[in-house]
Amino acid sequence: MPISGILVPLDGAGIAASVLPTVASLARPIRAAVHLFAAVDLQKREIPSLYYSDNADDRPDPATPPPDTAPLNPSNARTSGTEVRRRVERARAYLAALATPLQASGIESSYKAHAGDPMTDIVKLARRKHFGLIALSPHSRYAIGRGLGSVTDRVLHSSPIPVLVTPPQADPTLNAADRAIQTVIVALDGSRAAEAALGPGSQIAEASDAQLLLLRAIGGRARETAWGEGAERVGRDIDADFRGATTRYMNDVAERIGPPSSTVIGSEDEVSEILGASESLPSSLIVMVAQGQSGITKWRLGSITDRIIRQSKRPVIVVPSAMQQRRQVAG
Repeated sequence: MPISGILVPLDGAGIAASVLPTVASLARPIRAAVHLFAAVDLQKREIPSLYYSDNADDRPDPATPPPDTAPLNPSNARTSGTEVRRRVERARAYLAALATPLQASGIESSYKAHAGDPMTDIVKLARRKHFGLIALSPHSRYAIGRGLGSVTDRVLHSSPIPVLVTPPQADPTLNAADRAIQTVIVALDGSRAAEAALGPGSQIAEASDAQLLLLRAIGGRARETAWGEGAERVGRDIDADFRGATTRYMNDVAERIGPPSSTVIGSEDEVSEILGASESLPSSLIVMVAQGQSGITKWRLGSITDRIIRQSKRPVIVVPSAMQQRRQVAG
């Protein structure tokens, strides 16, 4: 399904809002609307370092390291209706200020804030409104809710739609042209499941006039699997057979996708090849599936997907498995 709308959950912190330049560079060419969203978690105490504080003078000394998260309220604490409305309005005003420059640059944008649980409300909203992409920061030091580090993990585990995880921008002074996507890397593992990344990858590459690079690594787990399956082939060169089969597969995929795509077969392990390619290519975007046949993106702590997300200096789009996508259709 083409990406026509992008949901951007925000928690009031600059590190979470740092996804917006990447979102803008993606939304503009594919003509996707952007919806900013905040779920104000009333179990959390507000802290002065939240960027939508009423009074700038209330913010702590910039030289003082901010706390990682806002402390929890006592379990028996109650929040008055007036306080709830005040906090939601403050969050709404914060989102409105971020939506204004998006609108000024020609990107259709909207925003919404309500009291709720970010751990569940993000995915519920994405499903209900049929967004094509959720954009998150891999971690956050502040919180409307429980911190986008844990929220990002939860969304990645449960989302039935693709999730864009964007590391904080290393250079905030880059202009829109410098941020434009120039290369889209689609990681494949030889399975039909992993080919689900081809749809969004092709859409983004075509709309952005970017290079579409199809990448498959044949070292690491992939080579171990090939040797395990070929152990009974006495007298055969298993590595040569594996590379030959991979070359035929990649050529077939490229033919199905059509020009201007190109293919790369890397001899190292999956993480090294994917990260290496992304860092060597300008303004690259990685697209990969959350569960593939050979384990390239099998989701668990320490898995390849997890390591790519945590180590990548480039944005990563994680496309959900077929099972998660079926949940989206059912919902």
